[in-house]
Amino acid sequence: MNNREHSQSGADQNADDGLQELASLWQQAPVEVPVPTAIRAQVVRQERRMRWYAWFEWIASLVVGVGGVYLMLDSGAADAPWRALLVVVLLAWAMAFSVSNRRGVWEPLEESVHGYLDLARQRLVRKRRMLRFTWLFFIAELGIFAVWQWLSGYGWLEPIFAGDGRFAMTWISVFALAMGFWSAWYWHRIKSSERQIAKWQRENIEAMGK
Repeated sequence: MNNREHSQSGADQNADDGLQELASLWQQAPVEVPVPTAIRAQVVRQERRMRWYAWFEWIASLVVGVGGVYLMLDSGAADAPWRALLVVVLLAWAMAFSVSNRRGVWEPLEESVHGYLDLARQRLVRKRRMLRFTWLFFIAELGIFAVWQWLSGYGWLEPIFAGDGRFAMTWISVFALAMGFWSAWYWHRIKSSERQIAKWQRENIEAMGK
């Protein structure tokens, strides 16, 4: 009986020691710094803009898709179904990327400075990915148009560019130049956001160290 009581009291003592050790570790852990208002406000503004952009992309895609398919089919061209299919495929590719690129960057994983800063960094990664995709999409379109125009020389398809194509090439060049300026401006915004996040990270480390 005494042995049983002694064993039970020893087990209780070991359990108490374990809980006491956890309590000590909990008390020694650094106090989590509240998320600064500036960081929270910036992330919320970004989320609001992301939702507006997402709605705009979907509405614009529906308008362009329905309108483009209608114009292609109503053009009377012999290859109108193929042109309509091309519009649908390109739009589906663009929207599939848009949805996947926004996945997982709406809210922080945890309500902490680390969670908010990690979300902000992840959003910058997705912005760089979007910038690369924009140029890939543009180059892919040019490649498709070039192949289409080449096949039209064999009578398989009707030419996309009428005449010698100088008018179309002029507008493509202007569009590419505009994209170049936009990309430079967008990249500058990304780098500026990176510097801001790094500043917040240093401030958070300093606050944790106090």
